[in-house]
Amino acid sequence: MLEKKTTLVRGLTLATMFALITGAMVGMAWAVLANVMLDRAGPAVGLSIFLAAVFSLFVGLCYAELCAAMPRAGGEYIYVKRGLGRFAGFFAGWILILAYAAMMPGECIILGKLIHGIHPGFSPSFTGAGIALFFTLINLLGVRLSGRIQFIFTMILFAGIFIYVAAALPKIEMANFQPVLGRGWGGVFLMVPLSMLAFMGFDILPQAAEEVNAPIRKLVFLIPASIVVVALFYIAIMMVNAGLAPWEILAKSTAEIPILDTVKIALGERGSVIILVAGICGLLTTMNAFMMGGSRLIMAMAKDREIPSFFAFVHPKFHTPWVAIIFLGLMGVLGSFFTELIALFDTAAASVLICYLLVAITVIVLRKNEPAMDRPYKISLYPLVPVLAILSTIPTWLISMTLLKPGSLGIFIGWILLGILYYLVVKKGK
Repeated sequence: MLEKKTTLVRGLTLATMFALITGAMVGMAWAVLANVMLDRAGPAVGLSIFLAAVFSLFVGLCYAELCAAMPRAGGEYIYVKRGLGRFAGFFAGWILILAYAAMMPGECIILGKLIHGIHPGFSPSFTGAGIALFFTLINLLGVRLSGRIQFIFTMILFAGIFIYVAAALPKIEMANFQPVLGRGWGGVFLMVPLSMLAFMGFDILPQAAEEVNAPIRKLVFLIPASIVVVALFYIAIMMVNAGLAPWEILAKSTAEIPILDTVKIALGERGSVIILVAGICGLLTTMNAFMMGGSRLIMAMAKDREIPSFFAFVHPKFHTPWVAIIFLGLMGVLGSFFTELIALFDTAAASVLICYLLVAITVIVLRKNEPAMDRPYKISLYPLVPVLAILSTIPTWLISMTLLKPGSLGIFIGWILLGILYYLVVKKGK
């Protein structure tokens, strides 16, 4: 029998952890959703990304302090439970499971569309499902293997993006940016929630902290470093997309991979291959990282019996939470047959922003209630940073809720009600 007592192993290095974080953030939404981004914010989408990066940095520093103090698999669930109590911790973990469950099929859908665009004979849904099964297997076989694969794919991803941006810069025409505030300030702020979702990935580090073979003091600095690096890449990509041709053209595109039209301007017909290869690697890195982070969260909650305990089973040979990994893999397989891509991402954004808020509040509560807690890393500008994280997250979350379509809103509210009902009926009193 596979026992829950089997432990995880420290199979990740600082380099592979950085690749996990940045690879999780970048994905391929920058290519597949380039039209949506420009349609919501116009050329000022770069400003939206900048604001999202600053807000994410405030939140990320809160994560860094808590991760340094509690380097355990489970991340947000562990922190919030200790600071705000058992139900708050359960709620943070429960809502984050929804975010991971939405992101997994979202990446599968994008990858299916991408492969279909290259070879129309391949079904987008079945392709996405096949990739989900492949990475389920990779993650089952051990953290060292998934970490090494992540590092290779991440290097290819960023190399492809760099080639595109470098080739495009000399061909940018400033007239294409007019009007800069194409959708007004409302469009800029409307794009911030989706942009913050683009930085979802730094929380992979807290989830996998038990499996990194490096001092925690060095480890937590990967969070702000990754946000800054990824922000520079995102802004560069969006500015290039808007400057190579009139931005309204890309904003109105109905192509499955709308960025390919601007890529051809920068790199010619063959340039599409570079972006397609980079995009595929981006999708694979995101899927791999979310499967790793999400499975550790589910495992931590199951260890505390907040969800069925069998999710905590760790394979005795590969030292991976195999039941949780299979669960997320199934979410990717089933979700590959769902067609509303942006609805999945909007749902994930609304979910993860709640966790960001709870984590920022937890920093303040623990500083007050447990001043003697060992904190290898402490936020320098306290309490300014966690307060700014709270003040930026609340309005961003409210905006994200306005973006939810009726079906997505129903899933979001239904998941929350299901979690509350489960906690009150099954967990209360245990």
